[in-house]
Amino acid sequence: MKAPTPRLAAPLAAAFAVLALTATGASAATTTIHEETAAGAPYSGNWQVSTVGPLTFSVVYLGATVTGSCTSATLRGSVASTGAGELTAASIGACQTSNGLSSPATDLDLSQLPDRSGQIAYAPVPGGRDGVLTVNGGLSFKLQGNILGIPITCYYGFQTGGVPGLSFDVYNRDNPNRPLPALDDAQGKSDNITLVRQSGSSSLCPSNGTGKGAGIARGESTPGSGVFDRKLYLTS
Repeated sequence: MKAPTPRLAAPLAAAFAVLALTATGASAATTTIHEETAAGAPYSGNWQVSTVGPLTFSVVYLGATVTGSCTSATLRGSVASTGAGELTAASIGACQTSNGLSSPATDLDLSQLPDRSGQIAYAPVPGGRDGVLTVNGGLSFKLQGNILGIPITCYYGFQTGGVPGLSFDVYNRDNPNRPLPALDDAQGKSDNITLVRQSGSSSLCPSNGTGKGAGIARGESTPGSGVFDRKLYLTS
């Protein structure tokens, strides 16, 4: 399978929600991204979200559940301290499904995306997240393999809450409900990513499925260095 490639999903309902905010009430609060802690200086600059552990997904095919995973995924962009940003790069690790479809690790080509904007918004939920990260790019990935001896190619786009794109709950580094409690970092998690089969897929490709993943979010201590070592913190 050839590396996942970005395809234009529907007009992005408005154009990863990672990155148009769909969370209820999220737009009502102001947002500030800080360096290190809630008392840190406002942070504007480059950011990176990288998964910890695989992205996992499942689809139903001929009445059976087909599971799959991608070893990793990384999103990079730029952001203002008030939360508005842009997606500048994305990559996904090698993917494999239980019925033999696969794809190699690849950098995604974002040149065809009409909207690469995104948003980080402070939108706390008691006993849960601190905010929401949304990306408005219609990213998709490509899987290839053989089913019943027939070579097939399948394209799947991402939706969250019925909206094309990606959306993650964001947790501050000291939030006890963060998905990776052993790690002292701002973190993102999504358990309700929907995979939607795209046009151009073989008729033998499994239809829509679900996916989930968790990762850490960081900025740069040295602007433009490409070294993402600055811890981040989200407040109103």
